[in-house]
Amino acid sequence: MLVRDVMVESVLTVTPEQTLRDALELLQSKRIRQVPVLEDGRLVGIITDRDIKRATPSILSHIDRAEYDGVLDQTLVRQLMTREPMTITPDAPLKSAVKIFISRKVGALPVLEDGVLVGLITQADALRVLYDMLEE
Repeated sequence: MLVRDVMVESVLTVTPEQTLRDALELLQSKRIRQVPVLEDGRLVGIITDRDIKRATPSILSHIDRAEYDGVLDQTLVRQLMTREPMTITPDAPLKSAVKIFISRKVGALPVLEDGVLVGLITQADALRVLYDMLEE
């Protein structure tokens, strides 16, 4: 089984100049945990729900709403994203993606073909394959 057999092809993305609020709203509304960052059509990073949680002020910190909104609206994706994320090709064996998930402790891999983002594979995608195999 290859990465292309499991990956999601319609990938949502953000740009480095979008705000923390933009990324947060996208992740929450689409119920996703990672989103690739594209600049001029080229993959330049990935931002995760963990990156966003680390940058978002805690409601326990007693900051007022204006300060909270300021952080969300003034912090850019470029400041939080992981630059040069690990990637994989669509023709790589699924086992290679799983090995990266385990050894590098990443939750998603952008799938690049000739330098172009063509998909995204996540740990959940790989677990779905295992789940289907166990049902048989």
